[in-house]
Amino acid sequence: MSEPALTSLSTQGQVTTPEASRYLQRLCYHFSRKISVQYDSQQGEAQFPWGHCSLRADDDTLTFVCSADNAEALARVRHAIDAHVALFSRKNPMVVAWV
Repeated sequence: MSEPALTSLSTQGQVTTPEASRYLQRLCYHFSRKISVQYDSQQGEAQFPWGHCSLRADDDTLTFVCSADNAEALARVRHAIDAHVALFSRKNPMVVAWV
């Protein structure tokens, strides 16, 4: 008998900024102090205890794709991203536009 497949929920968000790569690197470096993170100047993967977030930077957009096993866990991943984007963009406030 096979195990049931896990249902994963996901959501995508974006921030428009000409400093997408800089913000990606700052966020990933900060997260890496507490969780498992791999990143370079254009992409990152952050594994939170309750979910996952992939980050991608292009010339003017920072994109987040967050996933988790349930709605509550997904909300926690989104909250972590929202709070840290707000923290790191205090001088020129940015808000993630979630789809």
